[in-house]
Amino acid sequence: MRHYENLVIVKPTLTAEEIQANIQAIEDIITSNGGEIATTNPMGMRKLAYPINKNERGYYHVIYYSVAPSAITEIERRFRINEELLRFVTIKYDTNREIAAWNHLVSKAKKAAEAPAKTEAPVAKEEAPEAEVPATEAPATEEAAAE
Repeated sequence: MRHYENLVIVKPTLTAEEIQANIQAIEDIITSNGGEIATTNPMGMRKLAYPINKNERGYYHVIYYSVAPSAITEIERRFRINEELLRFVTIKYDTNREIAAWNHLVSKAKKAAEAPAKTEAPVAKEEAPEAEVPATEAPATEEAAAE
């Protein structure tokens, strides 16, 4: 099995649930063809370098996985059929140096995925000091305040 990386750009006109459903479908395509997903890196909505099909933005998602080389043609064919994808690119990591870089990218993506899970201590909001009313203007009793 070889190591691969796929960057997919999903249409920005979809709702968040539809985007996640498309990402899940992409991951299912990879696993149904015998792939093992190491990790994913959701990069979020970003501005495109140039408009693609009149879209100025796109949802970027990177998937790191291992699969047999013969399955790549089927995976890419299924990506081309999916009309919700603006673009995709498949990168193959072949040499030992490239595999070491792939392992580094996977560990980096896993750390990034774990980072938001950590909760930070809530920051106490500083209350603005109440404006003090000068004694000459302050009402002496509640009855005077009602007038």
